[in-house]
Amino acid sequence: MSSKEAKGEDMINEAIDALMRPVQQSELPPSADRVRIRKASGINQDDFGKALGVSRLTVSMWEQGKTEPSGKNRQNYITALRRIVDTLGIAWQEGGDDA
Repeated sequence: MSSKEAKGEDMINEAIDALMRPVQQSELPPSADRVRIRKASGINQDDFGKALGVSRLTVSMWEQGKTEPSGKNRQNYITALRRIVDTLGIAWQEGGDDA
């Protein structure tokens, strides 16, 4: 590989890293707090899942810390939880990903 090709590959990798950074750096609260936040809103797992475009089982797995959302689902989940927190004025605890 020429140095020009290597430089081009490095630029592509840096661009991909930059695009992914907001998703990777967006922390979820610990799983117990995910449950607490959703319950504080009065929304059940089924309706929350429908609003996010995922199943009730998926919401349950996220809340139990058995799986973690990724990509667009992660961003949508974080946005929904943050809206609940902001609307209700309840605490948000970062440092999740406790699966």
